[in-house]
Amino acid sequence: MVVIWVILGALVLALLQEKLFARYWDKNLSVSLKFMEESVMQGDTCVLCEQVENAKLLPIPALKVKFQVSRQLQFEEADGSSSVTDQYYRNDVLSVRPYMRHVRKLPFLCKKRGYYTINGLDLVAGNLLLSGELPKSCPSDTQLYVYPRPFAGMEFEQAIQKLNGEILSRRHVLEDPFEYRGIREYSFRDTMRDINWKATAKTGELKVNMKNYTSQKAVRLFLNLEDGTIWRQEALLEAAISMAAGAAQTFLSQGIRTALSTNGPDILTGELVRLEAASGAGHMESVNRGLARIDLAKSAPSFVRNLRDEVLETGDSAGKLFTIFFSPDTQDDFQELLDTCAQKKMDFAWICPVKEREEVKVRPALERYVSIVPVREGETLWKAG
Repeated sequence: MVVIWVILGALVLALLQEKLFARYWDKNLSVSLKFMEESVMQGDTCVLCEQVENAKLLPIPALKVKFQVSRQLQFEEADGSSSVTDQYYRNDVLSVRPYMRHVRKLPFLCKKRGYYTINGLDLVAGNLLLSGELPKSCPSDTQLYVYPRPFAGMEFEQAIQKLNGEILSRRHVLEDPFEYRGIREYSFRDTMRDINWKATAKTGELKVNMKNYTSQKAVRLFLNLEDGTIWRQEALLEAAISMAAGAAQTFLSQGIRTALSTNGPDILTGELVRLEAASGAGHMESVNRGLARIDLAKSAPSFVRNLRDEVLETGDSAGKLFTIFFSPDTQDDFQELLDTCAQKKMDFAWICPVKEREEVKVRPALERYVSIVPVREGETLWKAG
């Protein structure tokens, strides 16, 4: 008889704990995922912070934390708690004691340019006797920008240096008193009206305002990601993006106003990525974010159909603009557009990434404008570090 009562008591306790656990296990339980950086460069490492906090007396003997993220973020593996297919799937199991905060830092390598998110996670809790599991979905809102690392290649660097020299040599030297560029040390040639008194008072040394140039040449970067080949050449498209990043970095470091237009769709808005000409301190950040968000999973629409008017409509500033096209695409309609640019006597250049030892057909009239840049198979497109 005692055995029967013991068994019945055990059953009652099991049912009671099951009901109480089901009711209270997720009370005052918080689970979060957060990238430790807002943005990193392609090839850099970053850390995903996983935090579980149980602010109550009830323990959770076994808690599974499941989430998925792009496989282009390569996590370090040590315990076999994940799998990789089209996505990276993580399944962490931990025991959470009362009033305990558990923090786990998961380092990973950013293999590819892009915009990455973790939009949710799943929890599965085992009750006190591990006789059942209780699932729950939780929101998660964390994002990471992986910027394209500027392309590294002798041919590309030589082409950009040549273009940079041409642009700088044509720039006028008259300063615009209404356009502020920065602050520098005072020299004996400066007048009293140039002194920035706030900066002087803050640093204890005379500082003067720097002005931009009235006729400073602006650079327009046009990135053509249309792929007219039978076999998709994503490596060349990524190389073109990295080249645009490298060119923008070069020109903005010289204080040259730089604009970016592309037929690549934004992964967030679906609109074509476009940035007006600017040269401020945060403009390179805007360029990098725009390039990171280009979605190559979707085919880019026709470059000529979408950007022809913008390319040709230079207005009164035609003499102050220098246009650079980055395009592995050599289709007739694109070359015809460049032919029109040449006939209009526009200042422009075409940087064409190609596979090593690949032949490209360029119209004779465009040969003086084009720089062929080989993208070597197996070679890193960016300098590590």
